[in-house]
Amino acid sequence: MQVRIAREAEFVNVALSGPVDLHALLELIRKLGKATQSQGDVRMVFDCLQLEGDMHFAGQMQIGEQVAHCLPHMIKVASIMPVAKITRTSEKTAQAQGVALRIFESRGDAIFWLLDDSPDPSPAATRETLDPTRGAIWGALKHLFPGHAQAIQLPNGTLAISWSIANQPDAVYEMATPITIRLEPALEEHMRTATSEQRKRIAAHQETAFRQGLVGYDPFTSVPRARVIVLG
Repeated sequence: MQVRIAREAEFVNVALSGPVDLHALLELIRKLGKATQSQGDVRMVFDCLQLEGDMHFAGQMQIGEQVAHCLPHMIKVASIMPVAKITRTSEKTAQAQGVALRIFESRGDAIFWLLDDSPDPSPAATRETLDPTRGAIWGALKHLFPGHAQAIQLPNGTLAISWSIANQPDAVYEMATPITIRLEPALEEHMRTATSEQRKRIAAHQETAFRQGLVGYDPFTSVPRARVIVLG
């Protein structure tokens, strides 16, 4: 993976090309965090249009976590990606921790947002919450995870769960191998039309099936493929 860094008048431009490399990208974000903080930079754009290959789901969550961990001093961070590769997983992961990372299809839109000084709600205020159904599922299951675990809802309705393991001696990556939860249509419809209390009870009844889906799960796996659990 090749990297070209240029400090423009109002932002730092990071152009990436060649085969995508998760380890190299995480290390790059770490180094950029130190360098930009010492230089007082507060806006950055990652141009990923020339990156080759796809980043797996777990890696996308790792990138969002790394941005949140290493670039909290940034007012805005934009990333430009081909439309076919946009999942917003890294965006949602970073925004869940209060860092204004946004993904764009074009450089023009990214730079316009990056330099726009008009009032912009803080990431903490605009972060997307879970819908009532996913919120009930997470509420019923979060006691099974570390207290700092986070759950995000992806555009396709999938609930994704992970947590930082950066300080663990066996950790290869920054975050635990993600767990994703998909709901069968019948269960989702049943929960959608239920009352709040009914929804909580339905969600609680999913814990046994969820525990069965966790059998053999390893948060420290060196090949972080998300564990997919289907409920319903």
